[in-house]
Amino acid sequence: MLSAYMALIDSKPLRKEFERFYNDNRRLGMSKAYEVLGNISMAEDALSEAFFRLAKCFQKVHNLPSHKLQSYFVIIVRNVSIALLRRESRADVVEYADEHGYGQAPDELPDSDAAELARCIGLLGDTDREILYLRFELELDYDEIARALGITEDAARHRVHHARSRLRKLLEGECADE
Repeated sequence: MLSAYMALIDSKPLRKEFERFYNDNRRLGMSKAYEVLGNISMAEDALSEAFFRLAKCFQKVHNLPSHKLQSYFVIIVRNVSIALLRRESRADVVEYADEHGYGQAPDELPDSDAAELARCIGLLGDTDREILYLRFELELDYDEIARALGITEDAARHRVHHARSRLRKLLEGECADE
């Protein structure tokens, strides 16, 4: 299966780097997929899809520090696993509605110091923290986030907007008072 992923990568040095990452993180990915799915066969499917998605965007993300690349991969595995679980249980995928309309930039965050911002980010849910991490820490555009998470570009835009809105509310309220 590794050769199928590597066929998506153009340069030989990147293929070697991907192979190294694959060998170093396959067990971690399987563990995370199994945590969500509770089924080895489904976890293998999720892991395969996660590596496929990573290979498609490896050119852009291979320069990340190893711990950030690993975090990015774990997020992909988690989201692919959740999508597979939803598909399997025929649950509807909820897309986030944007109250301001498509393409509108979210409101700016209030001024705050780094410690306050970190504290408020820590109060957000996993999904909100992950989407903000992908957008602002890894600086992925909406299309890349959508591909990584297996959602539409509009859904990625909505999720970023709503995560920023929740963060803004925390900064203005709960965290600002601490």
